Amino acid sequence: MALSDQEIKTIVEKLRTEYREGAKQSPKIFDGKGFEDRYIQTLKHRGNLDNFLKDEVDFLEKIKTKHKELTERRNASKGETINRILDEQEEKLSKYQRVDFHPLARPEMRYFYGAMTAFAETDLPVLIHIFRGTPEYSAFQDSISMIERVGVTKRGMPSLRISEHIKALLDANGNQSAMERDSQTILKEVCIALAGLRKTALECVEKNRVSDRMTVQVSDRDYPKASEAYKNLLFGIALEKIIVKAENIIRDFRMSDLVGLDAK
Repeated sequence: MALSDQEIKTIVEKLRTEYREGAKQSPKIFDGKGFEDRYIQTLKHRGNLDNFLKDEVDFLEKIKTKHKELTERRNASKGETINRILDEQEEKLSKYQRVDFHPLARPEMRYFYGAMTAFAETDLPVLIHIFRGTPEYSAFQDSISMIERVGVTKRGMPSLRISEHIKALLDANGNQSAMERDSQTILKEVCIALAGLRKTALECVEKNRVSDRMTVQVSDRDYPKASEAYKNLLFGIALEKIIVKAENIIRDFRMSDLVGLDAK
């Protein structure tokens, strides 16, 4: 039975709507103009509208299937890319100790906490040893305070800043954006402190404000890791090691652009 004028109008409008909606996602695949051109040509040559519309409906279904397949393939590719990036990032961070301080904490934050506890135990005591009692020490104080808040632990308890982070994770009540926001705040605050420490130490080395004869003599009882890594090194060489360590942490945790590490 031939389609009525109203049925033809309804099908044409439905096709137009589907092309219009599909074009929002893929204008090349959902070519509404192509449909209109074919429709006009059929009318102009008095073609069989019933057959034309049947073919167009079948054609559109094939287009929709193709678009779905492409979308699924693209999403799968994105997922693989994201997973690969995450795996590569975790591999880069695996040189740092991973501290599983809370089940809700992101893997990046667990490695960052490990990196900062190591820096606070190994590198910071040496920097303080070199500059304590000198006019330059005051320029380091803000950076030292920030690093100590995240890296210094006592009696096996999390550091002050990590304790605050655990509270923020719990207060977020599953809100991923809130949890991510506090993680990024910690990374930003501490890496800015590391960048400031690095910059001041570099200036001191370049302007010869560090003794070229004195060597590091930190207490192996109070700071065993610092003593093992730095004992008897000249101040200048020790500072260069600390500068490189700070730079590596900033770069490894993808904060170099934010803190202007490579700015000219």
